[in-house]
Amino acid sequence: MKTETKRAWHRLHWVAVAVMLLVCCWPVTQTWASGDSDFEFIGAIETLPNAPGFVGDWKVKGRTVRVTASTKLSQSNGQFAVGAIVKVEGVLQNDGAVSAKEIETKGGPSNGGSSFKFYGNVEELPNTAGRLGDWKVAGRTVHVTATTYVKQEDGPVAIGVRVEVEGTQRADGSVDANKIETESESGSGGSSFDFVGTIETLPSTTGRIGQWSVSGRKVNVTANTRIKQERGQVAVGVVVEVKGTQQADGSVNATEIETKSGASGGGNGGSFAEFYGAIESLPGTTGQVGVWTVSGRKVNVTATTVIEHAERGIAVGASVEVKGAVQADGSLNATKIEIKRGPSGGTTSNLYGKIEVLPSAANLVGDWKVAGRTVRVTAATVIERKYGTVVVGAFVEVYGATQTDNSINATKIEVKQGPGAGAFLNFNPVATVSAASYLEENSAESIVSAFGNGFSAATVVATTQPLPFELGTTSVTVDGKQARLFFVSPGQINYQIPADTAAGLANVVVSNNGQTVSQGTIQVANVALSLFTADASGRGAPAGLLLRVKANGEQVYESLARFDAGQNRLVPATIVRRVGEQLFLILFGSGVRQAPETDGNPGNGVAESLSVTIGGVNAPVIYAGAAPGYVGLEQINIQIPDAAPANPNTSVVVKAKDVLNNLKQANTITISLQ
Repeated sequence: MKTETKRAWHRLHWVAVAVMLLVCCWPVTQTWASGDSDFEFIGAIETLPNAPGFVGDWKVKGRTVRVTASTKLSQSNGQFAVGAIVKVEGVLQNDGAVSAKEIETKGGPSNGGSSFKFYGNVEELPNTAGRLGDWKVAGRTVHVTATTYVKQEDGPVAIGVRVEVEGTQRADGSVDANKIETESESGSGGSSFDFVGTIETLPSTTGRIGQWSVSGRKVNVTANTRIKQERGQVAVGVVVEVKGTQQADGSVNATEIETKSGASGGGNGGSFAEFYGAIESLPGTTGQVGVWTVSGRKVNVTATTVIEHAERGIAVGASVEVKGAVQADGSLNATKIEIKRGPSGGTTSNLYGKIEVLPSAANLVGDWKVAGRTVRVTAATVIERKYGTVVVGAFVEVYGATQTDNSINATKIEVKQGPGAGAFLNFNPVATVSAASYLEENSAESIVSAFGNGFSAATVVATTQPLPFELGTTSVTVDGKQARLFFVSPGQINYQIPADTAAGLANVVVSNNGQTVSQGTIQVANVALSLFTADASGRGAPAGLLLRVKANGEQVYESLARFDAGQNRLVPATIVRRVGEQLFLILFGSGVRQAPETDGNPGNGVAESLSVTIGGVNAPVIYAGAAPGYVGLEQINIQIPDAAPANPNTSVVVKAKDVLNNLKQANTITISLQ
């Protein structure tokens, strides 16, 4: 293939312009491919049938949605009502309607109060059966009715208990609660704490209310403490797990205490125990049945021992959680072993606390300080920011492996609450997906579409580069960083995820005139390739070109899609193969530019990190990388192998490696090979 031919691929301005017009300006009135394929989309409910169980025809974003008694309906994020945002999954019919398999609410209607979620401590409760009436939570009035779902798995509702409230906000700021869930963390101050120990002393009061001593630590038990005694009764000598908040004097205000074994000396097979540690030796037998050594302790493994997540690697150095019965010689007869981490060293840990120091790197990679401990964050660390952004003072939970210097190599960090006990508020939740494939996972610098209500008063399209941070009076931030905007309308925004957005669940905020109008999240990964399609459906014929190189070197470009009047839709154009000619697909997408560049040849972009099959036959990737001159757009050039089978519906499967060498598949597209 001549160098000039490769260079010519980067000069396909009219193709890229067409794709950019599609990306920037469409209000998602797509023509979708029909047939019996799975299909999903997000939109606002326009009409609902007046029938039990909502059975009948709905209208969602202009599309007929057929609901039957077998359709799964989920109202976890608000009630079904005209104006509510929903996600529809089902089968697309020839008439354009969708036979719904599942419908899930994503946000409440815009004309009946905004959907709302917040956390806080219960300050006042009504003295009524079922606690029906007005509650006071973190200074806010919460209206509780017989239809409110009160979930108390983490302890009963009581004054001082921390709860999560979901519902609809009224004009006066109060909330009509759909769901209230108790949280295991107390709001009385101190950092969350979880430890296992042996009861040494107990108060003789009813309900054991008062101060306990567990392995030398004072534990404060109140009427709100949940005591779980499935594995034995509370008594001196019993092993328990204590959850709560650590106080300044080192004591723990317990939210939950769970018995882990009966009192020692029972003589019937030893007490139940569980511990974390690293594998030091293995028997090497089939199924590794025999004696293991885990952090210096003998663990007896039999054919009945349950080993979870063995795919992470049963090997010396792997971190594990062991559960079983303690024997007279101190060994453990294991009933269950869970592999927490592969053999990379360290002991699995959980840490709760406030962020004290952050690295200066924009992607948050480096050493953090959380609750006085060093937390090492890499590009592979998952950082979830659903309830707040990563800032000094935010309260987080850290998962990872403790090292010999007591630092933690973090595998995951989850923001639990912003600084200053700020609650997470959600006005008209926004759902963000790939602009190309409508998949939920995306990567930094990729092009995405946000759906919701009340984003702007008018439709505005960007006409300059660099793209603006504000269109009309609307702006978007991702983890506090401003996003560049392609297009805004009352119900949809197309924007680019800011560069250096860290991997994990990022926080998205939509503002109008400087005021927050919508909040939500977006799942960010290092690599999340999506391919644009001709009808903007995320499937079918691709948005791109065929490059035909004739035997005499002449280059001809052909369309990969054609309009079929009989089917009233775009379908793959037939690719005619001729002896002596080379054929190349030129595809456009988003979300692959951060794939590893490992072959030392920047001229082919990150082609070495992509693998492609056409009709099940491996196809060479010539180039993969940014499409010059276009924001967020990427170009992939693929040679069609001669061995690819003739088929009018040939699948093109594109996979890209991320920084961990995991292959992640893009949405499948279709071409027609003769």
